[in-house]
Amino acid sequence: MTKRLGFSLKLALFALLSTTIVGADAVYAAPTQQARAERPRLGLVLSGGGARGFAHIGALKALEELRVRFDVITGTSMGSMVGGAYAAGYSAKQIEDITLAVDWPRMFAPRPDRNRMDWQGKDNDRRGLGPTEIGVTKDGLRFSGQLVPSQELDIFLQRSTQPFNSVYDLSELDIPFAAVATDLESGQRVVLQKEISLAQAMRCSMSVPGAFRPAEYKGRVLVDGGLIDNLPIDLARDMGAERVVAINVGTPLGKRDDIKGVLGVMAQVVNILTEQNVRKSKESIRPGDIYIEPDLGGLTSGDFMKSRDIIEIGYKAVMDNKELFAPYIEDEYDYRFYLSARYEKTLVDGEHNVSEVKVAGLEHVNPEHVLATIDIDTDKPVSNEQAAEAARDIWAEGDFQSVPFRFEPGPNGTEVLVFEPEEKTVGYSRLMFGGNVQSDFQSSNTFNVVLSHTWGWLNKWGGEWRNEIQLGEVKRFLSEFHQPLGVGGRWFLMPRVSYQWEPFDLYVGDSDTPVGEFRTETFEAGMFLGYEFPRLGRISAGAGWYDSRIKTETFITDLKYTEDSSFVSLRANFDTLDDASFPRRGFYFDGSVTYDFNPQGSIGEPDSNTRYEVKAAIPLQLGERTTALVSGRAAAASEVGNYNMGGVFNLSGSPYGRYSGDRLAFGRVMIYHDVSRTMRELRMPIYLGGTFEIGRAWNGTITEVIGDQGTPWRKAASLYIASDTWLGPMYLVAGRTFGESSSLTFYWGRLLW
Repeated sequence: MTKRLGFSLKLALFALLSTTIVGADAVYAAPTQQARAERPRLGLVLSGGGARGFAHIGALKALEELRVRFDVITGTSMGSMVGGAYAAGYSAKQIEDITLAVDWPRMFAPRPDRNRMDWQGKDNDRRGLGPTEIGVTKDGLRFSGQLVPSQELDIFLQRSTQPFNSVYDLSELDIPFAAVATDLESGQRVVLQKEISLAQAMRCSMSVPGAFRPAEYKGRVLVDGGLIDNLPIDLARDMGAERVVAINVGTPLGKRDDIKGVLGVMAQVVNILTEQNVRKSKESIRPGDIYIEPDLGGLTSGDFMKSRDIIEIGYKAVMDNKELFAPYIEDEYDYRFYLSARYEKTLVDGEHNVSEVKVAGLEHVNPEHVLATIDIDTDKPVSNEQAAEAARDIWAEGDFQSVPFRFEPGPNGTEVLVFEPEEKTVGYSRLMFGGNVQSDFQSSNTFNVVLSHTWGWLNKWGGEWRNEIQLGEVKRFLSEFHQPLGVGGRWFLMPRVSYQWEPFDLYVGDSDTPVGEFRTETFEAGMFLGYEFPRLGRISAGAGWYDSRIKTETFITDLKYTEDSSFVSLRANFDTLDDASFPRRGFYFDGSVTYDFNPQGSIGEPDSNTRYEVKAAIPLQLGERTTALVSGRAAAASEVGNYNMGGVFNLSGSPYGRYSGDRLAFGRVMIYHDVSRTMRELRMPIYLGGTFEIGRAWNGTITEVIGDQGTPWRKAASLYIASDTWLGPMYLVAGRTFGESSSLTFYWGRLLW
């Protein structure tokens, strides 16, 4: 992005030096030298408004065309970002180019890029755990205080303001600048100008309560300045402005029908507070001041994907009132020279001669572990983009809520790249929640809820203890300790114990009415040695012991089967999917083989039993919004095993667990089309899709797959509508197993299989 920005800056400078800037209409004569000397000091005031603040960019484009020069700038929230960038030296066109190039879905993603996560993070994601984490401390539960992580926003602000990172007095920028924030403890206005970087001032000013975590400055906890002064006209006057141009893009109050749910009420409360202080600011407008309120209609603070339209509205708002700016128009030659001097200040190549990489400010996490996470070659120049990518990699490990970075002066003209990861406010003893619900609105209903507790950084090598309990249709308990072998080590040891209780309905023939129920109980304990491949997956081998009990209850008789055995196992898991529910890129593979030896059972006692299971999935893009997910599963046991099919997307239309056996083969093609038209990360995307499924479960040896006519291959299909909500994906599925049964089913939870 830095190289692209540098090119665009040079191109803009060339254009300025070789052509004439478009001026105001000829009816406005250029002011004389005396008139310019007598011009009052002009202040620009830009309000907050989220995505509506893009209108400020269009307004600045128009003001540059009209040749209006400002002496001071103040801003709040999005107004601080646009106003601060302009005050520093960026042109309106440069700010527009940067804005249009931003990946806004990535900016507001609730978690890191999935491809950057470690194996445990991906596993949690597959099973629907998180992203919300609750800290467990000696003082009680602790919450994060944010809906959206600020990591990408922090990187964006740092990179955008890199040419000015040595400035800690914003009055010394090309145009003196100040931003406004709100002290969360006192409710007072905080002026951000002295002893603060431009990036930090922007970040503090736009810490929207509940969305982004509060920022800290001089011992104060700060949130969005719009709560107390969304249109800081008085601040501009305090900085010496004799006249002001105030542009208000604040969100108007919603009507009753627009206020829905908790988030809607919270947004309305914030808008009420904002509207009250804006009304007060408007009362301070004096003769000679200019007030502009772009007609943004129904556009909201979250319409980041409509930036082009919003910029154009801001441009039009100024041009529709251009006669008001006649007293402030500059001489064309002088103004062109002024702009070219501003552009020269932003011409940086973004590369640094780095002699050392440091990690600072950590209390619990080992800094050496952080350094082992990144790949920075100090023998070559380091770009801003490389530093940003390294920060994203560190953040994706899951230990930090944000990873700021900076370049400091080093020895002999070099620089030191310093990462300052911010340890999670929830701490490293954390709770996560998940679960699933399946209902056919009749007799087949399942419900499971999962509570997971992770206690990380129990030693300097990053030892982590995880406990998980599941209640509902399937009851499960898991406890495991993941111990890396060395700082940043990829080899690990993992002792593990687990318990699972699971029921299965027992069916006879083609009847959809169960004649009884299986109940299985399994206790397992083992030790595993493994190796983790960064961003790819891991392999592990282990040995242990298990005890399994199966009880069958039918209308004829009750049967019981018990078995205990020692085992050795080998497993490989690789996951590069970009999304756990609706992936568009990557692949998934999970394969395992387990050998049970010397099993002791109540019915027959085979000398050994070998179990195999393979799962795989790969998405294929069929268009910009359409994807086909091809997946399959195969499993077999040489003596004793139980694998089942039935339920949503697993022979849709059939009851959950309808078909079972010690052999299983299953394949599925799943199509989903995104019918949403707004930004994915700021809404709940809606998908329409369908599936075709084929599978078989039977009892016998592998050689019986072809010849056994008593267990036919079954085919199924479904049509569905789904939404990837903040609570996880939800599906409404109309499915049918051909020649057998059909159902309308609701499902909430992760569904890769």
